[in-house]
Order: sequence, then C-alpha cells, then structure tokens
Amino acid sequence: MTFDKVSALMRRNEPVLILLLVLALALFGLIDPRFLGFDNLSSIARQSAVTAIVAFAMTAVIIARGIDISVGSTLAAAGIVAGLAFQASGSAAIGILAGLIAGAGIGIVNGLLIGVAGISPFIATLATMAAGRGLALSLSGASSIPVADPAILFLGAGDVAGVPASVIVAAICLLLWQFVLSRTVYGRWIYAVGGNADAARASLVPVRAIRISVYGLAGLFAGLGAILTIGRLGSAQPLAGTGLEFVAITAAIVGGTKLSGGQGSVYGTALGALLLGVINTGLSFLQAPQTIIYFITGGLILAAVLSSQPQALTALFRRAAARAARHGGNAQGPSASTTHSLSLVSVGKSFPGVKALDAVSFSIRAGEVVALAGENGAGKSTLVKCISGVQRPDEGEIVIDGKAVSFASPRDAIGVSVIHQHFSLSPDLTVVENLFVGREPRTALGLLDRARMEREGRRVMSELALDIDLHAPLRSLTVGRQQMVEIARAVLSEAWLFIMDEPTSALSNRERDQLYGVIHSLKAKGAGILYISHKMEEIFSQCDRVVVLRDGRFIGERPIRETSEAEIISMMVGRDVGNVFPHVEARIGRVAIEVKNLSSGRLLKSASLSVREGEIVALAGLMGSGRSEVLRAIAGLDRPDGGEVRIFGETHGRGDALAASRSGVVYIPEDRHLEGFVGPGTILDNLSLVWMRGHSRFGLLPRRRIAALVDGLITALGVRPAQPGKRVIELSGGNQQKVVIGKWLATGPKVILLDEPTRGVDVGAKSELHRLIAGLKEKGAAILMVSSELPEVLGVADRIVVMREGVSVGELPRGAGEKDVMNLAFAKAAGPAAGADTGASLEILSRNGLPATP
Repeated sequence: MTFDKVSALMRRNEPVLILLLVLALALFGLIDPRFLGFDNLSSIARQSAVTAIVAFAMTAVIIARGIDISVGSTLAAAGIVAGLAFQASGSAAIGILAGLIAGAGIGIVNGLLIGVAGISPFIATLATMAAGRGLALSLSGASSIPVADPAILFLGAGDVAGVPASVIVAAICLLLWQFVLSRTVYGRWIYAVGGNADAARASLVPVRAIRISVYGLAGLFAGLGAILTIGRLGSAQPLAGTGLEFVAITAAIVGGTKLSGGQGSVYGTALGALLLGVINTGLSFLQAPQTIIYFITGGLILAAVLSSQPQALTALFRRAAARAARHGGNAQGPSASTTHSLSLVSVGKSFPGVKALDAVSFSIRAGEVVALAGENGAGKSTLVKCISGVQRPDEGEIVIDGKAVSFASPRDAIGVSVIHQHFSLSPDLTVVENLFVGREPRTALGLLDRARMEREGRRVMSELALDIDLHAPLRSLTVGRQQMVEIARAVLSEAWLFIMDEPTSALSNRERDQLYGVIHSLKAKGAGILYISHKMEEIFSQCDRVVVLRDGRFIGERPIRETSEAEIISMMVGRDVGNVFPHVEARIGRVAIEVKNLSSGRLLKSASLSVREGEIVALAGLMGSGRSEVLRAIAGLDRPDGGEVRIFGETHGRGDALAASRSGVVYIPEDRHLEGFVGPGTILDNLSLVWMRGHSRFGLLPRRRIAALVDGLITALGVRPAQPGKRVIELSGGNQQKVVIGKWLATGPKVILLDEPTRGVDVGAKSELHRLIAGLKEKGAAILMVSSELPEVLGVADRIVVMREGVSVGELPRGAGEKDVMNLAFAKAAGPAAGADTGASLEILSRNGLPATP
C-alpha cells in the first residue's frame, strides 16, 4: 500500500475510531478484567444499540444540514404512547405501531416547521423537545407504565444465539441506512441538500420534501428506540431518553459527519456510538465520579475528532512554534522601511499525489501592479495561500524586505492583505463595524471606542475617494461597494501588499471603473498589488508586469508594454487555442423559445425574443438590466408576473422548473458556487445528480450506468483531474464550470440557457467551453446566453438582444459592433446622464484597445 493510500485511509474516521475502541477496551480490561466479561460487554452492546439506532437517523439529518435536539423527548413521548396503546389493546403489535407512528408524527412536525415554515432547525427542535417531554409527562401522569408483553421485552432484553436482539435490530438499521444513503436516489438527494441546497433545488431536487422526510425518519427511529428501551426496562418511562439527543449528535460527529452538511457515514456513527458506550460504561464500572466521567469523555471525544483531522493538529503545532519564535525575539514580518518588497525564491508546495507549486520565483515591489496569470489549476490560489499565511511552502523561501519569513497563520502575514473574490465580510454588521471587526479599538476602560472607529473610517474613505455611508448595513450595498469596503478594511490594517483575486468578476461597469481608480490611488501611495484576472483587457490596462504560471511552474514574466495578448495566452496554456470565441454555422431549425412581454419581479419589465434550433442568441446589457431574470423565468426558477413563454410552441408553466426540464430546457447559473454544484460531492455525484432522476428504477441508483456516463462526460468535457471520486470544491474554476455544464448535458437538452458561462475561468478553459457550446449548437440545440464580455457576445452570437432597465430595447444581427451594443445598452439619446455613462464606458473600451468610436 502506498504512502498516499495510507494517508488517505488515516484521514477517514473509521480506522481511527476502531483503534481508539480497541485501546479503550484493552485499557479498561487491564484495569479490571471483569470489564471484558460477557455480561458486561452484552450490557454495553444493548446500551449502544439504542444510541446507534437514533444516531443513524441523526446522521441523515446532519448530512442534510440540520440538527434535531428533540429525539430524546420524542423517544420518551413515543414510549408512553406505545405503553398506553398496549394497555388499551393488549396487543404488542398495536403498541409497537402506535409508538412508531407517534415518533414519526413528532418528526414530521419538526420537518414542517423547518422545511415549510422556514424556522431554524435548532429553534424548531428545541420547541418540540419541550413539547415532547411535556406530552410524555402529561399522558403518563408522571409515572411509568408497566409493559410485560414477551414480544416487546424480547426486542429490548432478549438474545438470539447469545447476541442481544437489540444489537441485531441496530445492525439491520445500519445496513438499511447504508443502503439508502449509498445506493438510492433519495440518499444522493440527502447529501446534495446538505452540500448545497440552492444547487440541489436548481438541479430539480425536492429540497423541502427531503428536509421534511429526514426529520420524519429521525422521529420514526426515535420511536423504534423507545420500543427497545421499554423492552430493556420493562416499562415506558416519561423521563426516558434524557440526554440522548446529545449522545446521538456526538456519536455522529465523532463518526465523521460534518455539521456543515453534505458529508457523513453511518458506519462511522455506529463506531462512535459504540466508543461512547464503552467509555461511559468503563468509567462507571470503575466507579469514577460523574464529574470525572464528563471530563474524560469530553477529552477522548476531542482526541478522536482531532486525530481524524491531522491538518488541524499540524496547524496547531505550527502556531505554537511561531508564537515561541516571536517570544524568543525572532519575530518575522515586514520591516519598518518605507520601500517594501516581496520575493519568492524557488517556492514549492505539494499535496498527496499533486505538485501544486514547483520552484516558483519572482518579486513584487511597492508601487507596482503585477498581474498573476495562468489557467485554472495553474497554482495561483495555492501561491496566494502561501504568501498570505494560509499554507506554508514545503520548499523555498518567502522573503519580505530582505528577510526570510515563515507564516504559521494569516495573522502572522503582517502587511499582506487578500481581497477575495468571495467576500469575507459580515452582511448584518454596518460598514464601520466591518472595517474593524476582529481588531476593534478599545477605550481605557476596555469598551468599544466607536469615536475612533468613526474617525478612522472617515479618514480611509476620504483617502480612497469613496462615498459610502459608514452606518449603512453592509447587505444594503451593491456587490461593488461591498468590495470597496473590503479594500478599505485592508488599507486600515496598514497592509502594503494587496492581493486582488478576480476583483471585477461581479461588478458593473461603473463599479469596475471605481475599482480601477482605487487601484491607481493605492499604487500612488506606495502599495504593491498582485492582481489575478482572466480578463486580458484588465491585465493590459491596469498592470505594469505580468507573471505567468502553468502547471504549478513559473513560466516567465513580461513588462506589459513589451508583450501581447497572444504571447501571454501562449505562455499560459502552452498551446495554440485559436479563436477563444469561435462562431460556427449550423442548420437553423424550428423556433424553440418564444418570449413575449415577459415580466418578473422588480428588474424584468418587458422582454420579447425568440431562439431557434441551431442558433445562439446573446442577451447583452448592463448588470441589473434584467438579463438573468429572463433566463430564470424561462427555466421555471422564477415565477413571471406577466407575459408568455412558449417552448416548441407549447405554453410554459409559470415557475415550474421540473416541467421546463421535461421540455428539454436546462439552465447553467451565473454563480456556480451558489446554484451550480454541490461542493462536498464528488465529480461523479454532481455529473449524475440530474440524470439519475429519470434513469433509476424504484429509486435505486444504476451504479454501472452512472460510472459509464460519468467516465464519458469527463473525457468529453476534459475535466481535470479525471478522477470521478474527486470532490468538486477541490477543482479549479474552469473544471467546476465543466462539471456544472456536464451535469445538464447528461440529460440531452434541447434548449440551453447559459448565464455568464465563462465568468471566472481562464482563457484556455473559455476556449474549451465555447468549442463545447459550438458543438451543441451544431447538433441542433437552441442556446440563449447572457454575457458581460462584449468580445464573447460578438464572437459567438448569431443575434444579439439588448436589455435596458428590464426591457428588450433592440435586436442586432451578427456583425454588429461594440458601439451598436453600447448605444442601445446605455440609451445614448436618453439624456445627459446616459450620455456621460456611455462616454465613460467607451473611454474604458478605448483604453483597453477595443473599438470605441462614438
């Protein structure tokens, strides 16, 4: 077995838990040999069986990104109902059925509160926890209910060939849950909902029904646990299950289920339940005080979790070492000199099976803007993480102001600030609170110094020429202005090196121009900027030099004035990509989409257009002009207020995404992170997510057909790495986009709605994606595309429909130019304001080397 395989095995929870379980049994056995006696082990198994049965369903709830703290009370209430039903009927079958139905009923109430009413899972289950306990006490009169039926007693206390019957029931539940989660469409949907509910909903997964059902199952299995508890105790107890919810949650978490959702294993949960049973019983067996049991149990649980996450332990030791070095007088960071520089000297970084960076060397000086270019997967993100202290290089050195530095965490990377594509701000705080969050100034009394926050906030806004209300909630600002707040926050941290990762990917033209002004201001003040962008016009208009990476290696650097777009692309991809936005001729067929006077929500007022088979129609216009809303209404994701949508001549249902899909309509969303893919899921899971709904029998996954489908899609799309088991969140942006498109291509679409299909992907991936789109067009697909890149629109479209303020204001044939599109988009004849905006944007086009004649 290779080192990588051993490392991957030890990152799983199951081997670690088995090791801890063996050690715990051996330790308690050495202290007192009676602990390993048959009767004691049998008792541990019976106790752990009930915990495991409840924890299996809890695992499904947590995988679906929920939590249920009511299962203990549900078990008590279901047990009392079962006891009363048995007393009234004298039938064990009726008693058992009543208990199961009562448990499932309480679970469904949870599901309705969470899935339909939208109440927080914690609050909803907290309420039912209190209600369930109150129900148990009131129905029983706060007294136990004796149950002497042999069948019920056998389930809780009987044996089969020496094996406790409850353990057999738990084993059956384990196999059932494993089958459901791994072999059924329903199980795959549970993982999808927990991994990314928005993407699951856009992929036609019935998210609401999944949430209701998993809570119903949690209640059902709590009811089953109640039956076993009655059999074990010989009575239904109104206080049974006290603390069970916390033990069940702990068993699932120790077993590897992530509270963030989308990941978990019932095998790990079973081991977690057994480990907890052994520890608690062992300490009680040794007559340890209850306080000691709590401490030791907590410590062992923490040890189990940390040992399954070696990266967390590594980071912990690194931080400790860094703190020791600082206290020893060897603190490392930028010097107090006014002229700063950063140099990378043969920096390398490896992950299991991958060399992410290989001997990368280049420098950045204060007062310059350096573009970092490369395809997705070239190593840009890893390099940024090394520079900013998120990761440590395995090889080489990072030198700041002439001194080699070693960062154990981002906190140590003094003077370096990363402006992420996906912001790290708090939307519910005000602007000024976001500027200082994590480093709030305090008065002499230790109180928050709001006066200083106001004073410094106004100063930095003035320095950057930003007119932003310091007291406005961050969520009330546009995306562009939120980004300006993040830049202002970085300036307040006294950073001299700013790393900007795709900063204009979600900005309007006006916000983009404002960002360019901020960049020039920072540069003039002596800041250095490492600028990551896939847009060549930005690299040439904003940067002084360009550094190119390919496959983790430094390929070269060029002064902007001494290079060309063709040379940079050649360095990036190592091959001739030809025309990035190719246009192909195709046979035009019947009308696929007809939209008349479509309106939806605030932004879309009246849109009319048509698309035929074998045709690409592009929607152009400014952000907020209603382009994306047209696509979402056609796809059935938004419910139109008025107008008409026809697909192949048939009137389209309002807000019915499933009906749209059945008509052959697929929608590739603008934000792949939000609605495109399920991050914790594998490439195989994502590519088959939509396809499996219509290609499964009795809800079972056809695993061989799925494997063949996914292998074919990976090859056809050129997904790299070609590993079906690779998690999509670990892929580069371009490969993530290929997976999103491939998920829908698997369904054989007739109408393809593309919203910014190449946003945030490199030029090589853009070329590959557009050749794929061109191939679909040649096969007769009708394609409606939204893009903010005019070269993309003009390059691939057969016709262009221009949107302005929610209205389709004109249609342009192939061969139209940038000026034609801009005149319609900005309404040149509409008045001075529009003319000024047009002039500014045309000036930007001209500066970027594009035709911009008024």
